Amino acid sequence: MNSAREACEKHLPGLTEALADVPLSTLEAPGGPGLDAFRRSGGPGLLIPTTSGGAGATALEAVRVTRALGALSPSLGVASAMHHFSTAGLVALVSSAQAQGPEWLLIEGIARDRLLVASGFAEGRTGSGILDASVTARKVDDGYLVNGTKKPCSLSRSMDLLTASVALRHEDGSTALGVALVPAASPGITREPFWGAPFLAGAESDQVILEDVHVPPELMLLPQVELGAGLDTLQTVGFVWFELLVASVYTGAVARLAEAALRSGRGPAAERATLLTGAESAAALVENVARTVDEGPVGNEELGAALTARYAVQELLVETADRAAELLGGLAFATSPDVGQLLAVSRALAFHPPSRISAAQALLDHHAGEPLRIG
Repeated sequence: MNSAREACEKHLPGLTEALADVPLSTLEAPGGPGLDAFRRSGGPGLLIPTTSGGAGATALEAVRVTRALGALSPSLGVASAMHHFSTAGLVALVSSAQAQGPEWLLIEGIARDRLLVASGFAEGRTGSGILDASVTARKVDDGYLVNGTKKPCSLSRSMDLLTASVALRHEDGSTALGVALVPAASPGITREPFWGAPFLAGAESDQVILEDVHVPPELMLLPQVELGAGLDTLQTVGFVWFELLVASVYTGAVARLAEAALRSGRGPAAERATLLTGAESAAALVENVARTVDEGPVGNEELGAALTARYAVQELLVETADRAAELLGGLAFATSPDVGQLLAVSRALAFHPPSRISAAQALLDHHAGEPLRIG
């Protein structure tokens, strides 16, 4: 975790110190101090280019920072990962369109004003492809009217801006993909409770409902992608960032549990050494893919590598967390809420899209030489 904490201090100065003595139970509860500290430290600009006022962090630096945040507070790690996924997607989208105007001004504003950006992209709906937009938009004279629901939506309470993939319904019946940038204070946005689990509650993953929310034309980005057409470069970049960031969050959370077991000195050396190899291997798998992202360009091969690493990390973290909890012993489990909290969190990577089971055939086909298709 040394490299992760050094990267965090470099790019988010003072954040670790601000939260180091805050109990995990406080950080994991709704309304905890994590997000405010993240904002104050300049976290929103981590992946925004330096030319636009951001930190311009590399993918390798970003996964290390995210791993450190996951160890400080898994809820903060998840919330920040969704913000960074959104901003990385915006930067890629605007760069691909070679835009010069208000889009870049908006990105500059995120860094300058330390705005939190929630993701309303269409992952994780039962029975639907994760590229299918669950939010629709209809063109009107002065922009678009956006309707739909996103659940869960991390940062639902603290967001300043919502980025949402939308299905644009044209008058001729055709449908195209758009990306709406919706100010959180827009009329027609409501929030309802959704997250009922006792862990990761601090990520504010509730339901966001949009009812005839007006989006001006300059805040509707129109990538040249048809719904159902598969993965284009932009979506591929988004998927790779998403997998790297969420895998890093949970690696950090499990590393915190492993560190506690190592400090306890309990158990034989071989068992304690296995904690090291498990946590270090998970971090190395993610960092290896991050280095290829930094070398660029990002394409189908990198997506396959990101998913392969994510599923391997998913298994490593469960094994490492189980071993760490066992070494800490039943007394620690019974007397400290942190152990149970982190054990539960160690399982959560499996619930992020795409699930290992749903992607299995796609990975097999990719291994046999076919393009990797997810949906």
